[in-house]
Amino acid sequence: MISFSHVCKRYPGGLEALRNITLTIEAGEMVFITGHTGAGKSTLLKLTAAIERPSSGSVIVNGQNVGVLRARAIPFLRRNFGFIFQDQKLLFDRTAFDNVMLPLHINGFERREAARRVRAALDKVGLLSKEKAYPVTLSGGEQQRLAIARAIVHRPAILLADEPTGNLDAAHAADIGELFKSFNQVGVTVVIATHDESFAARLKPRLIALKAGTLTS
Repeated sequence: MISFSHVCKRYPGGLEALRNITLTIEAGEMVFITGHTGAGKSTLLKLTAAIERPSSGSVIVNGQNVGVLRARAIPFLRRNFGFIFQDQKLLFDRTAFDNVMLPLHINGFERREAARRVRAALDKVGLLSKEKAYPVTLSGGEQQRLAIARAIVHRPAILLADEPTGNLDAAHAADIGELFKSFNQVGVTVVIATHDESFAARLKPRLIALKAGTLTS
């Protein structure tokens, strides 16, 4: 479960990205965070994964107050998460296989088991035949699917995605949506920040709307 209680986030210079946010996301839910650019969607995701810390209030994930975790505890928390960044953060000097392998290598998986998981994740997103390809040779939709494979390879309980269809056409966005739906159907909590109303309409998730850092629904 993810719980925000009276959360505010202020950045240096006085920008208040979130104001008095109180909400709960239950385990196994699919939730879309919607709102205009600058509404605070990305900040909400970053607070959930302890990439940022709240200025006030509490963020509780699976019973842990993530805003006060010591630095050495944060990597253990993040093993629960898969995170799909808006700019993907792919490594263009590594193959698709090695991009997906990275989180398993960091977490100390044995090589044979890690390779099996990498190929299973690539197969899930339809890229198994391109495991030796470099990201620069992939289409925009394929790069996004590669980022998803990397996010789910360690089988996270919670999947966070920041504008996952921002650079995709409608057909590719629909494919990505079906992937998220399939993850949610096997119990993964899926939280997606998006301003793409048609993407949200297709999947019919629970919607949480932000406007200028405050909840509107």
